Amino acid sequence: MASGQQGFTLIEMMIVIAIIAIVLSLAVPSFNEFFEKNRLKRAAEEVYSLVTKARAEGVIRSADMSVAVNTGSWCVGYAAAAGCNCTAADSCVVPIAGTDVLQVVDGGDFSGVTIAETFAGVGTTFDNVEGSAGTGRVSLSAADWDLDVIVSGMGRVIICAPASSQSTMGYSACP
Repeated sequence: MASGQQGFTLIEMMIVIAIIAIVLSLAVPSFNEFFEKNRLKRAAEEVYSLVTKARAEGVIRSADMSVAVNTGSWCVGYAAAAGCNCTAADSCVVPIAGTDVLQVVDGGDFSGVTIAETFAGVGTTFDNVEGSAGTGRVSLSAADWDLDVIVSGMGRVIICAPASSQSTMGYSACP
């Protein structure tokens, strides 16, 4: 008849819990960093998509499309009318099949991400014939990371990482 011990002692269980706590305390900051970087990347890609869509809509509709950037309430929108206000419910809309569709990226969806812009006004307008636009950039930041959405005079739109950014997150350096 064997009289061996079965199970764990209290000390063994406390050691395992201590090791798990140490590993988790090291992993939590990495998770926060991961979420901040991805929130910034997603915000930059949404702004890029909206600006690119504005350029394409101008060609499709044979109408100049104006992109508005509001850094105070953190929103970007576009419409055929110049100076759309992305904070107003019915300002940055494009009619699609008889229904006005809101064309806005709202910063409320990206907590911790800030925005700045360098356009000559509060945005840019894409010329529907030439595809050209006023130059400028929308700069997005979160913690130690930055991404820029740049519009060139020829209407080219890119996402890039400025030299001040800690990491490129897969994007090339800004020109």
